[in-house]
Amino acid sequence: MKRIVVLIVFGLVLLAGVAAVVNALFTPIEVEVGTVQTGKAMETVYATGHVEARERRTLRAQRAGVIAEIYQSPITGKPFTEGDVVHAGDKIVRLRDSALSARRDGAQAELTRVSEQVKVDSPYRRAYELRIGEARNTAEDARAREQRLKAQLETGGISRDAYDQAKTRADVAEQQLHQLKQEFEQVIEDLQAARTRAQAELDTINATEQDDLLLAPIDGVLLMLPLDEGEFAPIGTELVKVGDLRDMILEAEVNEDDIGRVKLDKSVNIRLAGFDGTLIKGTVFEILPDADRTTKGFTVKVKFTNASLVGNPAEPLKGFIELESGARPLSGMTAELGIVVEERENAMTIPRPALTAQNTVFVLGENGKVHEVKVTIGLINFSTCEIKSGLSVGQEVAISNLKDLSDGTRAKKKQK
Repeated sequence: MKRIVVLIVFGLVLLAGVAAVVNALFTPIEVEVGTVQTGKAMETVYATGHVEARERRTLRAQRAGVIAEIYQSPITGKPFTEGDVVHAGDKIVRLRDSALSARRDGAQAELTRVSEQVKVDSPYRRAYELRIGEARNTAEDARAREQRLKAQLETGGISRDAYDQAKTRADVAEQQLHQLKQEFEQVIEDLQAARTRAQAELDTINATEQDDLLLAPIDGVLLMLPLDEGEFAPIGTELVKVGDLRDMILEAEVNEDDIGRVKLDKSVNIRLAGFDGTLIKGTVFEILPDADRTTKGFTVKVKFTNASLVGNPAEPLKGFIELESGARPLSGMTAELGIVVEERENAMTIPRPALTAQNTVFVLGENGKVHEVKVTIGLINFSTCEIKSGLSVGQEVAISNLKDLSDGTRAKKKQK
């Protein structure tokens, strides 16, 4: 009995396998098709890029610090956030560095100390002037006594030794007075130099702290504000990005091997993320002259063709551009570009997806089967491919499920 059950199960499995093979052999594969046509063929240089505001600025942390404050928007009355309108000069972010604050306090204290000491009527100066006055009186008294004794020496009233001692005391007193004056002048000079250094240190610190205050550089929309209050920003961190969204462009990178073929005013075919089914038109308007040393690519700037401004009466800076196709390019949106480098009229073309890696296409035959045909290609871009030989105008070629096809495979058009 068990043997019979096993045989039945084996038979069913075998039958299912045969059915699957038969189904695969005789059930046609659904494919999307394109038609061989006559029209314009073009060759393009491929590039990838991003949508950017033509007028934009990015502010970075000039040194490491903590986000001390995000200022309030004059328009909303709330702390700035991405998407807010800003005007040139608006305070956006302030950084804080505790070590720098300590340096400022120290410099300010030193400046205050030396400034007080160097004042004309300061106790420090008065003490020195008092000492100098006492030394002057001492020197004058000693010199006066020396002059009196000199007169007595001439009349024989005193000895030479007594006079010499008086003269020595007068000379010493005058020398001490001179040294004290020099010391006082040097002290004042040192204090003035210390005041200059303290002021310079304070000016440097204030300038550095001014760099920590990030102001909106242009009128526009706040595109990026990645950190919150209290978060740490390493040196070089992008803290603020402002752009004017009323004029958007594409910035793409072209490989150094292809840049020689790219020219100004060349037309560009664009596939914009989110609008893959729409071929958007553009024009090259700038080629930056220096390559990125890492990627070996040159930046090419492209403006959109037939772009129109959609205004915002309530806030003009909230306006945006819209393309003829209805697409709306947004800042940072990725794009694929085909920069036209050569064109040819009245060429035979097929959709690019129909071409295999072996430069063959699958032509739909009247017998419900596809035939793999070798073709000679000409100008090519990411939408179409010029065919120089191997096909005829009007033939239909498969443009989907190519990996499932081979010569003689049954296929049918996919119902739209």
